[in-house]
Amino acid sequence: MRVTGVEVFPISVPPPARGGNRWMILRLDTDAGISGYGEMMLLSNPFRWAVVAAMLEDLVEQALVGHDPYNAEERFDRVYGRAGYSHAPEQTKLAMLSALDMACFDIVGKDLGQPLHRLLGGRLRDKVRTYTYLYADESDANLQQSLRRLWLDPDYAAARARHYVDRGFTAVKLDPFSLTVSEDQALGQVVPLQYTPSALATAESVIAAIRAEVGTAADILVGTHGQMTPASAIRFARRVEAYDPLWFEEPVPPENAEALAEVARATSIPITTGERLTSKHDFARLLSHRAAAIFNFDVGLVGGVLEAKKIAAMAEAHYVQIAPHVYGGPMITAASRELSLCSPNFLIMEGIETFGGVYDELTDPPFTWRDGFLLPSDRPGLGHDLREDVARRLRPDGPGPSLVRVY
Repeated sequence: MRVTGVEVFPISVPPPARGGNRWMILRLDTDAGISGYGEMMLLSNPFRWAVVAAMLEDLVEQALVGHDPYNAEERFDRVYGRAGYSHAPEQTKLAMLSALDMACFDIVGKDLGQPLHRLLGGRLRDKVRTYTYLYADESDANLQQSLRRLWLDPDYAAARARHYVDRGFTAVKLDPFSLTVSEDQALGQVVPLQYTPSALATAESVIAAIRAEVGTAADILVGTHGQMTPASAIRFARRVEAYDPLWFEEPVPPENAEALAEVARATSIPITTGERLTSKHDFARLLSHRAAAIFNFDVGLVGGVLEAKKIAAMAEAHYVQIAPHVYGGPMITAASRELSLCSPNFLIMEGIETFGGVYDELTDPPFTWRDGFLLPSDRPGLGHDLREDVARRLRPDGPGPSLVRVY
């Protein structure tokens, strides 16, 4: 069996655009008549959708046409190594490789008639625990103001946490800081910055209110995005340790493992990082510095299914847990679920609420979420196909000819 062609599906996510405002999904075709779907994570990608689509097509033409989708190690070496010269973690290349690898594993699973988790060691659990960000109530008259209230209004944040716990979630996440919601937070600084006492106090009060509201019924995940200096992160961690967060995520920029380790040594809150890192080599540095207790890598960024499984195994040997990052579309979701089902050191997986809405519209069959858990599929490969008619309607430039190239 050999790869023969690709179709790329750039998707403009309709409001409220939970999981990002743009996704990039592809389908690989083979001479055996079996096709597979994959997706690259776009959060860190600076290029416009047409450029990314063209890059994916070009990479398939150069590296995958004629490739046997069973040869995962060769595929990684061919794209990552590029004849021995480009051995360096890099977000755009590794994200594209992630989509290709995901699609090839989908093909292999379909060829064998087996779900992906059975190819990765088999199930250790029957369902996958998920958390969700706190989102504003869409029925609020002023939705933009309500989004700000999630950071600034402890009572509103607590009410939204109660909403999700009542729906069955056992963990909720928020980023209690933003550079834009309050004028006094940054005072002209750029990342990494030292938050003001007022900003620290507001964030603490929000987390305290959520803990008072949900008690021990749910974990609280503090999800910052690398905004702070180590000193600022330590100051904040000491303020909120009493509310027992499950984790403190990416307190400093991800480029500096030593700085992250400095924070980890100064707090009892488990440190989480990894959503902006790529390949086993980035995560090996974290392990050597003992910089994190939890890796929240993205299967759509690290290099694909095989590389994610290797990172999970490295982490397992150091008693580091994994919590797959999911801020993308249905194929990243499906691959993350499959990895979570079979990983001994799995902790929790990111959820975009209950994966309804546009996920239901795009995915055949839809995901099944119940009482805080994403349920597995016994269908082969990733367990879900893309509804291509819907994907084409959601192209950024509207309906029209698909981006197809067959070689």
